[in-house]
Amino acid sequence: MVRRCVSTLLQRLFLGLVLGCLLPASLAAEEGALPNRVNVLYRITFDENFYFIAQAAGPYLWNDSTGPIGSQEAWYLSLEAALGNMPRIAQALRMAPEVDPLQLGADTGVPLVLEIQVGGSIERAEVSLAYRIRETFTESGMIRRQYTYPIPRQEDLFAYFWLSLAEELNTFALRTLKPMLEIRGRKGTLVSGFTPSPQEIPDSGSLFLSVPIPGTFRWKALHKDYAPLEGVLLTGQEQPVLELNQKRFYPFSLDFGLVQGRSPELWFSWQPSYHGWRLRLGIRQQALGLGYLGFRDTPEIDSLSLWLPGVEVAYRLPKHGSSSAPQLFAAITVLGRPYVLGLHLGSALLSLGYDWEIPGGFKLFVELGLGFSLPEEVLAADTANLFTLALGDAGYLGMPRFSLGIRIPLGKWERPGATGSPPR
Repeated sequence: MVRRCVSTLLQRLFLGLVLGCLLPASLAAEEGALPNRVNVLYRITFDENFYFIAQAAGPYLWNDSTGPIGSQEAWYLSLEAALGNMPRIAQALRMAPEVDPLQLGADTGVPLVLEIQVGGSIERAEVSLAYRIRETFTESGMIRRQYTYPIPRQEDLFAYFWLSLAEELNTFALRTLKPMLEIRGRKGTLVSGFTPSPQEIPDSGSLFLSVPIPGTFRWKALHKDYAPLEGVLLTGQEQPVLELNQKRFYPFSLDFGLVQGRSPELWFSWQPSYHGWRLRLGIRQQALGLGYLGFRDTPEIDSLSLWLPGVEVAYRLPKHGSSSAPQLFAAITVLGRPYVLGLHLGSALLSLGYDWEIPGGFKLFVELGLGFSLPEEVLAADTANLFTLALGDAGYLGMPRFSLGIRIPLGKWERPGATGSPPR
């Protein structure tokens, strides 16, 4: 009998210890899963009816701390105290009347905006309260309310007056704003894929967006002075943070290449945006390189004509995937041949190419295509083509024409007015 009682007692003690260990862990896990607290921008506007009440009722209503209304500051302080007691509200930040709340929220990273208008009626001895709750970034699920209350005493403002509004704001923050995704990147970057319309990273360098968790998002980040980025973000149970590793985009570069694997070329390149058109001015030549040195001593060839100035227009197609992936472009090049009496049209080239980004901001490129040359401009130096097709009096068609080389960015000639805050 005694043994059974002792055994039962030990079992209950063991069960109590287990529950005692599990309960705090469960509560801690539950608390850790709760959304974080968020800041709120707020503003109170007192209309002319409110001033009429204060002036008509005299000092008892306006300045006396035991009176029904008290000073305007009491309204601000009592609202801040009520919001500070809400579990999802971290801090209520007062706005000036002339400030654009959405712009201020975007600049400071504050996700909630509360706007209140206070009026009243001296005849009915009541105040009217109209307010609007909205998100800084998406404005989804906006709440508008309007109520009337008996004129409160100043202690009533701190005791209960703001409770229903504060609870509604707390619920709004819990339902809509959390969990929040933090995107860190350069000021002015447009990020798409998380909201119906692209959102811009503010001056702070951090953009906060409401996203469902868990979730999967295919996103893109565009900035006129940086290489575009895209990827897929998988959100888990914790607040996600997306760091944008943005690489500087330089519109000007020097391109060194090798034509047909034997003849050096040099180009000055200007590209106003990462995707789209590119213009190159430069020179190809046949006086230097493998197999070309003997042409300078050939009497029938003017050595000046071995230097081929040209212009190239290329279009870079949008790139998908990582920034290090190759990018396709199409190009048309026109080359001239200088003579003593002037510059003649020599040949035109059509090509497709790829460029790859390598460490240091440099890019490797390769072009492959075909070339058209006028009859009198075809020289022995062009016989590196595998195939040459005569087009009668029109000229000659040669293929393949290829070149490979490296693009060196000219960082000191950055775009004027370029902006950007480095990621933290």
